[in-house]
Amino acid sequence: MMKKSIKHKMILSFLLVLCLPTTLISLMSYRISVQLLEEKVSDSFLANLTFIGDNIEKELEQWEQISKYINANPVIRNVLMRSYSNDLDFYYDMKKVDEQLETYSINTNIFAYVSSMVIVGNNGRNLLYGEDANSLDIERIKQQEWFSEVNRMDGRVMWLGIHKNIANYRVQNESVVALGRAIKGEKNNQIIGTLYLTFRESYFTGLLKNIELSEGGRLYIVDNRDHVVFDSEMKLLNETFPGMNPIKDDRGKGYFLTKGPDGKQMLMAHVPISKYDWKVVESVPYASLTNGTNEIFRNTVAIFLISFVMTSVIWYFVSSHIVRPIRKLTNSMKQVQEGDLSVRVDIERPDEVGMMNKHFNFMIMRIQELFRSNLEEQEKKKNAEIRALQSQINPHFLYNTLNTIRWMAIIQKSDNIREVVEVLGRLLKNTMKHEGPFVSVEEELANLKDYVYIQKLRYSHKFDVRYEVHPEVLPLPCVKFILQPLIENAIFHGIEPKEEGGGIITVSIRRAVDHIVIKVLDNGVGISKDTLNELDRRMAISGRDGGIGMFNVMERLRLTYGKASSFRIRSEENKFTEIEMMFPTAAEGQRIGETSEEISDV
Repeated sequence: MMKKSIKHKMILSFLLVLCLPTTLISLMSYRISVQLLEEKVSDSFLANLTFIGDNIEKELEQWEQISKYINANPVIRNVLMRSYSNDLDFYYDMKKVDEQLETYSINTNIFAYVSSMVIVGNNGRNLLYGEDANSLDIERIKQQEWFSEVNRMDGRVMWLGIHKNIANYRVQNESVVALGRAIKGEKNNQIIGTLYLTFRESYFTGLLKNIELSEGGRLYIVDNRDHVVFDSEMKLLNETFPGMNPIKDDRGKGYFLTKGPDGKQMLMAHVPISKYDWKVVESVPYASLTNGTNEIFRNTVAIFLISFVMTSVIWYFVSSHIVRPIRKLTNSMKQVQEGDLSVRVDIERPDEVGMMNKHFNFMIMRIQELFRSNLEEQEKKKNAEIRALQSQINPHFLYNTLNTIRWMAIIQKSDNIREVVEVLGRLLKNTMKHEGPFVSVEEELANLKDYVYIQKLRYSHKFDVRYEVHPEVLPLPCVKFILQPLIENAIFHGIEPKEEGGGIITVSIRRAVDHIVIKVLDNGVGISKDTLNELDRRMAISGRDGGIGMFNVMERLRLTYGKASSFRIRSEENKFTEIEMMFPTAAEGQRIGETSEEISDV
């Protein structure tokens, strides 16, 4: 498997960190740009529709002005209020009405779009004007729901929207836009007739013919009954506008996205003509709005790629500058791995790499010191083992000789000699029983008791040994033969010089968390302060070549457990001496040795 250098990882990590936010920012910028473009285009549509709506409102006001003129014209009022006994008088009066209307039409250009104007008089006479007026069915007009409602509106105009001409015969204009109002008398303010005014739907076509729509766009004028008054494609005239419900539900900015008949997205913009409850609506394909977004997308991608390449090149040189000293340090580590501890790295930098170089050099120096110290410790340990071997005085030979004496004592029935020889033989046998440096606390105590038995015989029971041992420490391992030298020291230097008898040695062994604490206390002659200070000084010298006794024990503890062990002496002259040693319950490589099978009874 190919190893990837830290330089490659840094470059890949940086590119990944660069790509994620840059891509996100680019996408957000693109989206915001598109949204702003859409809003501007939509707002532009709304502005155009508002302009169209204002113009439509002004045009509708002109048609209302015609109705006001008719309502206020005295000639028309006179015809509607007069009772005619013959048709000839009515005919002459109608001529006057026509003259009035023709004169009015000269002052306004919209009069040319009048399809019909019908005034149904309450006196039983109907005034007709326009190209389709004579074809209308007056009775059907009077039966329309709006007819009676108009007369209840106190002379206000009611827009009737676009609808089919109410005629029994063929007319010039099949669909017309209409309004109605009541005609009132001048003095009594009573209704004297009802006006029904219609104009051709082509009026809006002429009005809006110069409006330029977007590609695929479509413009609608929708009346108060939701019928299409104007359609730029002339397909939905006088039909219910199909998209009115979403427009009524829209309470937003005046535009929204919807699906067209072909399933494509359309932008639907609408502006109300509030005075008449009409609406100006324009639908535009969404794709035509986003034509400019393709250019925005290309520019965004180009900027992203240029930024990506430039930052990649810059980061390549930056990472090379960072990695070069690390690579130099790595090569030095390989030399150390091959055993060359003399290597040093010379990198002077005020950053973490420089600190790492400094610490590396310090670590190599410490390794060299520890290596030399370890060699010295091993040499001392080896010397201590040699001295221990020398002190055994050929235990095999001595053990076999003692075994021969024991048989001679049995033959001669010398029980005291036999018993001492057996204890001494057992002690020597235990000395060679385990190959390793460790035995259990229980075995160490057994050896100690054999040794104490022999010493009691020698000193005629001048002293006694008491044991205060916690049962939980018995199976735990300890360095072998660390108790016997301390008891021997207590007998020779504490109990033996004591003039009166009653010597007591107390051996206390307990567990303190993860350590074993051993105390050997005697009530002998104690140690003078000067001698005690000298002993403390000698024990404080690390690596002192001690003998077989107390210093040998202390040195073996230090070599085995290091700083995790302790050895202390407390004493008062002519009162007591106490030796306390403490060491861990487990140490590296600590295991009770295997029993040797080479020792057997002869």
